[in-house]
Parts: sequence; C-alpha cells; structure tokens
Amino acid sequence: MCDLFSRMMIFGVAKFNVALITLKAEGATGEKPGTDQLTGPSAEVKAGITTISQARQDSTFIKMIKDAIIATNKDGTCCPSNAAKIQRFTILPQDFSVETSDLTPTLKLKRSVVEKKYGEMIQKIYDADRSMVYVPFE
Repeated sequence: MCDLFSRMMIFGVAKFNVALITLKAEGATGEKPGTDQLTGPSAEVKAGITTISQARQDSTFIKMIKDAIIATNKDGTCCPSNAAKIQRFTILPQDFSVETSDLTPTLKLKRSVVEKKYGEMIQKIYDADRSMVYVPFE
C-alpha cells in the first residue's frame, strides 16, 4: 500500500473501516517498537521532518497516506466492495511490537490487545466529523 507504513491494523466494528497506521521507525524490529526517529522511505519524505511526532502533524505525510488509502480503495482486487474500503485513519506514536504486547512472538498482531489499548482512539475516529479522513492521535 505505502512504503511509509510499518504496520497497519484495520477495524470494521461500526458502519465503516478505520485504520491504525504505524510509520517506519529506527530500531523497530517487531520485537521492539523502535524510537520516535523515522527511518527508510519515511525519513526521506520531507526535509526537516525526522520524527514520528512531527510526521503525525505534517500535511505532506498525511496527504501521502491518504492518497495511498484512496488508491487502494479504488483497486477492485484489494477492495471489491465499499464495505472493504478504509474511510478514516490515524497515525500511532510508535510501532506495534512484542515488547509492548501488541504482537505475538511470531509477529502476529494481537487484535484484542490492540483494540483494548487503543479503544478510546478507535472510538474517537468513529465519532469524528464525517469530513475528516485523518483523525490526529490523542
């Protein structure tokens, strides 16, 4: 979908799907969540934006992710119906990892753990104004 992402989790508990997105962070291995420093393609998006904290507030990053979601939503192979499309997203402050109990030792996402950990934020995404595609993490 997008080279900026490290991982993404999609929830579809209400009338539409939302995504929790993590950016590629220095030191993120799956075992560890990494630092706030961007790495790889994420670190090259915009001069002066070097951290996840900065990227979460930067319109260039948000637009790139939004555009990647729109392109994926238009791909009939990925999204064969409107029910499969992502409508809103947020960028999390750190990557999912085993150390933070978000991933199993085989690096599978623990959906129930992530849903409990970020439940309030997920609800804020669903409750956000209809015009909002990106809902800032709080």
